[in-house]
Formats: sequence, C-alpha cells, structure tokens
Amino acid sequence: MNYQLLKNASQEIRDHYLRQELSEEKCEILDKYRLKSNSRLYWERQYEHQPVQEYFSQKFARKATPLGMVFYIYKLCYAKVKYFERNWGQYVPCIYNWQSGLFEETSLPDMEFIKHSGTGIILDLRNLARISKYEDFLALCSYLEEQEKKLCF
Repeated sequence: MNYQLLKNASQEIRDHYLRQELSEEKCEILDKYRLKSNSRLYWERQYEHQPVQEYFSQKFARKATPLGMVFYIYKLCYAKVKYFERNWGQYVPCIYNWQSGLFEETSLPDMEFIKHSGTGIILDLRNLARISKYEDFLALCSYLEEQEKKLCF
C-alpha cells in the first residue's frame, strides 16, 4: 500500500484503505470509539469541545491483537496487555446494562469490563489503568488466583 499517497488523501478515502488492512473485529473497535485516521496515519478521536485525542498508529493497529487495541485505548501498560492476552481464556468481556443493573457478556470490541470466569469478579478497565505499580498488578492477579482456589475447594 502506498502510505505516502494515503497521507495526502481525504480522511474518508484514507480510512477506507487503512481499514482494509484490519480484521472485522479491529474495525468494530474503530467504530465503537469513533476513531478516524489522520494525515500521519494515526487513529484519533475528535471531540466536539475537547482537543483531538490520538490513540495509535496504523502500524500498531495492524500488529496488535484486538484485545491489545482496546487495552491501549484504556491506557493499560504492556505488562497488563501481555498478562491478559496469555490468560484471556479465564476472562469474559462485559458491559454494564444500566437498565437492568447487571453486567452482561458482550463482544470484545464493546467491552468496558472484564469478568474473571473462575470467581465472577468484575474488573473495570479504567481501574486497571490506574494501577501504576507492577507489584500492585501482581497482587491483583494473585488475589484472583487465591479466590478461584477457594471456590474450587
């Protein structure tokens, strides 16, 4: 693909061609967060009364997993992304339904929370992003494992 030519193309044309390099699930993520490409081939979101928020490059979008893209949007560090990619089978993507007051399973592009399958504990992606110390993240992982062991016995 001629990226130099795309840099000078209109945003609609650029989006069309860049999205062709991505899976359907990754395109769903772009749609959910209303991301559009810019002339530097980065995916960004334009807010009406706020500065433009640039999220990631097209190169990142091609190489990352869909889970990695969502976690990057939520500003989760690389260690957290790798942990959840390795252990994703133990988690379920969820969204909060304010009408029923319950967390419901959803597709990965729609997730805002993740549920630990073994314990039912719900983790908010925003709260995960606030964990800045690696030791604190390891403590959370250990806690989840301990709770799961308690439920198995």
